[in-house]
Amino acid sequence: MPRPFARLKAGRVAVAGTAWAQHRGVDAVEWQVDDGPWRQAELAPVPGLDTWRQWAAEWDATPGSHTLRVRATDGTGTTQPSARARPFPDGATGRHSVVVTVT
Repeated sequence: MPRPFARLKAGRVAVAGTAWAQHRGVDAVEWQVDDGPWRQAELAPVPGLDTWRQWAAEWDATPGSHTLRVRATDGTGTTQPSARARPFPDGATGRHSVVVTVT
C-alpha cells in the first residue's frame, strides 16, 4: 500500500504491506522514497517463522511523482536482493516497488 500508480494527496500517507521468508522469518523491513535513505518500518508480531509479517510506516508525502521501494531482512540476516528473478526454479527475488503521484 499504496497501490501502483495511485494518486495521493500531499501530507501523511500510510505505507504498508506484508513480507515472508519461508522457514527463516522476517526480522526487519525497510522502505525508501525515490533514492533516499532506507527507513525502518514497524513490524507486527507473528506466531512463528512461516507466517506472513505485516509492516507499516507513515510518509510525509510531497507533491510529484515518487517511487516507493521495500526490502526485507530474514531471520538469518540476509537482506532481499535488488535484482529481480522469476519464481522458477529457485523462487522469486527482487524488491517490490510502486510509482505514485502526489498532488
